Amino acid sequence: MTSASAPSTERTSTERTSTVRTLRELRDEIEQLDETIIATIARRTMLAREAGRVKVASGQPITDPTREAAVVSRATVLARAAGLPDDEIRALYWQLMALSRRVQMER
Repeated sequence: MTSASAPSTERTSTERTSTVRTLRELRDEIEQLDETIIATIARRTMLAREAGRVKVASGQPITDPTREAAVVSRATVLARAAGLPDDEIRALYWQLMALSRRVQMER
């Protein structure tokens, strides 16, 4: 009786190289996106700093809890529409609000 050989679970060297190359490409793209995210946060921070100057010049308080909550709420809605988890995006945006408050208080 001849037995059928079991399918091999080992990948060939070419398959592993292809997978590693694909993973490298994905990681490269993620790194490019990280650069874009950081540049966007830097731009947002610069705008927040400028908004702080406008607030001070016009006698408005730096902190505006209602506005902050609206920004976080809007981000949560956008996250949900994009299929992202609400909680993590909400937490991320509260961190952005804290960063914005901090730079607005700098003189």
